[in-house]
Amino acid sequence: MNCLGSSGGAQAAARKTCHPLPVHSTYFELYRMRTDRHWLHQKLVAWARAKGLKAAVREFGCSRNTVRKWLRRYQPGKPSSLAELSRRPQRSPNQISAGLEGQIVKLRRQTGFGAQRLQYEFALPCSHNAIARVLRQHQLVPPRKKKPTTKKQLRSVKRHWKLFGQLSTDTKYLQDIPHYWLQMTRLKLPRFQYTAREPVSGACFTGYADELSKSYATFLAEQLSVHLAGHGVDLAALVWQTDNGCEFLENQDEQGLPSTVRALGSDHRYIPPKRYTWQSDVETVHRLVEDEFFDRESFTGPADFWSKVTTYWHYFNLVRPNRGKEWQSPLQILQATAPALAGAVLNWRPLNLAKRHHLYLPKPNHRGHDVPSFPFFWAAGILLRQCRCSISARNSSNNGVESCGPGDASG
Repeated sequence: MNCLGSSGGAQAAARKTCHPLPVHSTYFELYRMRTDRHWLHQKLVAWARAKGLKAAVREFGCSRNTVRKWLRRYQPGKPSSLAELSRRPQRSPNQISAGLEGQIVKLRRQTGFGAQRLQYEFALPCSHNAIARVLRQHQLVPPRKKKPTTKKQLRSVKRHWKLFGQLSTDTKYLQDIPHYWLQMTRLKLPRFQYTAREPVSGACFTGYADELSKSYATFLAEQLSVHLAGHGVDLAALVWQTDNGCEFLENQDEQGLPSTVRALGSDHRYIPPKRYTWQSDVETVHRLVEDEFFDRESFTGPADFWSKVTTYWHYFNLVRPNRGKEWQSPLQILQATAPALAGAVLNWRPLNLAKRHHLYLPKPNHRGHDVPSFPFFWAAGILLRQCRCSISARNSSNNGVESCGPGDASG
């Protein structure tokens, strides 16, 4: 705005605009703002010595006693005289003795207990706050480990585990991913991902299905066990680790993933309740595949989905470097630690578990219950063989010829 106006009102408005009133802060406002208090004391004393005590009170907005205090402390040629003095009391009746302080330090170094436990276990005659203060003064309180530091230590421990000694298995819901949900419903794509991850190398073996089922989890365990055994992995040293989800529980007939992997020579264990970090390896993969694949890719049909998801998992197992494993891919880790297993064991194609499930069921045009087709045909063959033998036995008895033996009727 131009300050040179023609009319008086305009000039007055211009003067108000061009010369705004300064913002004034009192002494105590500046004091509470934790500014340079030594500088503030110097200004206060200089103003009081130059213009008087009352003028300093009006200018700084403080009491007369405050101005008098700093005038009494001021010593010419000694700026340190205006520094704040310690407010620590000269005498503390409740201060613990040197002997008790030494006892606290000795007990801490022997036991490693915290302040409250030291007070409770050894009946120390002081509060836990006093004990904590003594521990801090003697630097006996180690800094709390941050989460990245703890992760690095866990990674170094897992790095020395036996390769293919454990498979962390879990399922991922795909129907809660916004970008994938519309394609899933329109193209009838899988709704669940079944994942088994090897913690040492980070290799992943996956399967997809339309529902959460014990059968699908069992099919994945069967196919993966056959795949690993065919490439030299010792199934007797392998432990399958799962949570307590319904897809991993056994029914009353002890049928499910645990009994299946035990029948194949491996072992199985459930994680304790509410120990979610025990499955951190596979949960990390679920976050990665959502961020890197399902939130980015678009599909034209089921065939396009299977092509792209197979490409992604080949990239994950063979090429993608893992930051948590010193920027090495699962293939590189296998080549360094177990060259004999570094062949086609990672050449795993994601399974269409729904399609494999249909192979175990009768054809659609049938009646009755859905019983497995292979045992049905095997039993039907035995019954047919027995019927033929009984007919031949009846005819031979009439003609004096021996009938079929038990071995012939066994199929």
